[in-house]
Formats: sequence, C-alpha cells, structure tokens
Amino acid sequence: MNISFYDVDASYTDYLRDFDHKVPRIKYSNHDKFLCGVVLIVNDCSYYAPISSFNKKQFTNLPIYHKGNAIGSIRFSYMFPCLNTVLTEKNFEMEADIKYRELLKNEWKFCNDNYAAIVSKAKYIYKRYMSGKDLKLISHCCNFPLLEQKMKEYLA
Repeated sequence: MNISFYDVDASYTDYLRDFDHKVPRIKYSNHDKFLCGVVLIVNDCSYYAPISSFNKKQFTNLPIYHKGNAIGSIRFSYMFPCLNTVLTEKNFEMEADIKYRELLKNEWKFCNDNYAAIVSKAKYIYKRYMSGKDLKLISHCCNFPLLEQKMKEYLA
C-alpha cells in the first residue's frame, strides 16, 4: 500500500479547531502544512497526520530520515480525521522551490518505505489515548472522539 501526502482545506481545520485547539494550523508564510495519510481507519474515519519540520524524536512522533539525518517528523498526537472532499493529493512537481520539492520527495519516500511502522504507531497512539489511562498523552493529543463526531457533523 502506498501512502500519499495531502493538502487540506484550511476552512475544515479552522472548523475542527473551534472544538479542539490542538488541531494544527495549516497556513504558514513559506509553505502550508500538509498531511500524510491514511495512517489509521477507525469508526468509519480516515485519519491523517501532519508532517512537521520538527525533527526530534518524541513518544508521539516518528522522525523522518534521509541519509541518516532527521529531516522532519510525522506528528501522531495531532492526527485528525478528514473527509475526502477537503483533501487534495500533493503534486510535488507543482512546487517552484526545487529544494523544497526534493525535501517532499525524500519525506514521501521515507513514509512509503516505513508504511507499516507509521500505521502501527498511529494505532498505538490512538488506542493508548482511547484507554483513558495515560493522562500525559491525552493532554498532548487531539481529542480523537470529539473530532470524529465533528467530522461527521461537517458532512451534514
């Protein structure tokens, strides 16, 4: 199975952020934040995780490596469910900045080479959150059940 990168409609993330402030902002001055997915399917919801330039190993993220160096990370604490209608598959060739285009390709290659680890980590974080036992983890993650509900309400 291949994993893809997606741009997400900022109005959708703004909507979700009205209910959970941990949903990441999408619009930035240089490059908009984008998502890696699908990392998890649960309760009829497809989850996507943001790719970040943050490259330090933490419990809730997976560093992305290229030639032995961490170049970014997948942030599972901030994954959230998305509808297909708010996503656009990222086209690397449309990026004018050649260095950024190469960075995206390297991140994408890492994600595809490590697909099983990505899915496993997403499941683990989700299950641990849903157990309700790890209060520190819960305090650092998006509210997954609330976002699932709000995603379904967004459809209505």
